[in-house]
Amino acid sequence: MTKISQGWRKTLQVVALGIVFSAPLAACGPLQMPVENRAGDDQWLDTKIKTGILGDFAEADHSYLIDVNVDIWKQQVMVTGMVDSKGKYYDVMSIIRQDKRIKKIYDHLQIADAQTVAEYRDAEQKYGEESAVPADSAQQSVSDAWIESQIKALLLAEKGVGSVNYRWQSVGNVVYIMGQSANKTEYDKVLSIVRRIKGVTKVVSHVSVIG
Repeated sequence: MTKISQGWRKTLQVVALGIVFSAPLAACGPLQMPVENRAGDDQWLDTKIKTGILGDFAEADHSYLIDVNVDIWKQQVMVTGMVDSKGKYYDVMSIIRQDKRIKKIYDHLQIADAQTVAEYRDAEQKYGEESAVPADSAQQSVSDAWIESQIKALLLAEKGVGSVNYRWQSVGNVVYIMGQSANKTEYDKVLSIVRRIKGVTKVVSHVSVIG
């Protein structure tokens, strides 16, 4: 089976978004978007915001599609990843801030030297989602892609957790998570699950609780 690198997966995400939302959803309309614990119009708006940001990234610098993660919940944007200059950092944040529909930005985008960014890309590509083998970096013990895949599997399997209501990224084994819990019990359960995953050193939560 051909192994797709983290960078190529993110580039393909742009194409996937265009295909997914130009065909079936155009037919059914935003009010019929499925399953999340919020209105279809709200999901639709988040999708349009993210599609616009990724399109602007592609025009400005294709490395942003590889190195920067943009997650959105109710027009709140969580930015994670790693870029190799202050110039790129300011460019990325400027692109995101230009969309006035965004209500809040959680900025966790890191600046590192070019060698660190390149080593991080290589380690994630090498180990990918299929392995928990220690990464070639003194700063992390396992692949971030592997941690993200574990979060997805564990939240999906857990009773009383609506996994579709959460967005998460792992960068340097620090997990950043946003979304919405139905109650405090679900919130505590989600954070407990994430903290117990091998290699996770810290959890930064922007999750809100309904009741």
